[in-house]
Amino acid sequence: MTEYDLPLVISSFLVAVLAAYAALYFGARLAGVAGGERRLWLISGALLMGTGVWTMHFVGMRAMPMDVPMSFDTLMTVVSWFAAVLASGVALHIIGRQRLGFALFTGATLAMAGGIVVMHYLGMYAMRMSAPPEFTTGLLVLSIAIAVIASGSALALCRKLQGVEGSSAMAVQLVAALAMAAAICGMHYTGMMAMTFPEGAVPASDNGLRGDWMGIPLAVFCIALLAVALVVTMRDVRHRRELAERKVKENRRVAELAFVDPVTGLPNRSAIEQRLLDILARTDARKNPFALIYLDIANYRELSANMGDESLNSVVNEISQSLRDQLSEDVFLARYSGSSFFALVPEHESAHHAFMYKRLRQIDERIGTAAMPVTWRAGQSAYPVTGNSTRKLIRAAMVPRDLEEIGRFAEMRSDPELVLPGQNLSS
Repeated sequence: MTEYDLPLVISSFLVAVLAAYAALYFGARLAGVAGGERRLWLISGALLMGTGVWTMHFVGMRAMPMDVPMSFDTLMTVVSWFAAVLASGVALHIIGRQRLGFALFTGATLAMAGGIVVMHYLGMYAMRMSAPPEFTTGLLVLSIAIAVIASGSALALCRKLQGVEGSSAMAVQLVAALAMAAAICGMHYTGMMAMTFPEGAVPASDNGLRGDWMGIPLAVFCIALLAVALVVTMRDVRHRRELAERKVKENRRVAELAFVDPVTGLPNRSAIEQRLLDILARTDARKNPFALIYLDIANYRELSANMGDESLNSVVNEISQSLRDQLSEDVFLARYSGSSFFALVPEHESAHHAFMYKRLRQIDERIGTAAMPVTWRAGQSAYPVTGNSTRKLIRAAMVPRDLEEIGRFAEMRSDPELVLPGQNLSS
């Protein structure tokens, strides 16, 4: 190995690492796309992996010491490149399927390994020397085995990366790319030792490609190509992350719209019902009593008849804000309908709610509009005294009571007429 051109050996390994890294990413993307986008990622991945392995091969060949200038047959060189690209495309196509059994995985591995072996030995034959090459059987078999193992490992890593997201995926890809590059280089240099030319053999005079172009210039070109591909992958990662973040924000916004009243910004009917369901579903629900206070604008129709929609919404918004100011901080206030509100009061018999109840009993004087007075109806229910279901508690709270009764729960009891069909009150 000390006789090889070290800069070219290093260049060949660098090309292999970049090719493996880009190909792993492009291959992993295949599982999440379809149609034209999938074809784009497949073709790109095949070109990157095939070209990278092919470039690594020829740069590695240029690192081999020879007494005569190296040259290559143009057609055989192009065919060797096509074999690498085609094999990579077939392998990535199979590995990018949603479901993959052992038989398909084996087929993809053999297809890719076969393409690498064909590319390698056809590329060496492309030197077209004056004497036929000589083979070392053991090293030949070993190089093929390495190609199969390297291909299987690469495809397995591609498959594994399909389920990895974010920065961790990039780290896994880098480790995988280093391992793949080592395997690819190992196969190449083993294959070069397996196929040698007799001493004194010279390249054919009609070889169309000068060896000078197949070393550092080819490596620089391929590295530049792979660098562009990596920039594209980074932008794709950033774009996918931005799309995911926008999707999360949009889902949150839609969820909020479903549980928020658009006029007042308060939780809506669905929100208060969901809150009740969540509370009642707790195993220790009975240890955490609460009250529902129903507040309804009795003359809402009269208000709405004398105002346009915009003015009415402004008044309702003003009323809701004033109502919020009357309540304790830990009270959950929701707009239940156009004219009504529900206040969910935790630990409703706690002394710290006393001033709130006093203010609510004076709600007719405290909350109104400049246009006309607001008349309030009110009711209340308490869990678990007046019911143990969302519907029962809401219905009980909507029974009108004198405003002076708000916040007084000592005499409260369940109303049999509000028991729902099939409901066991004692349960």
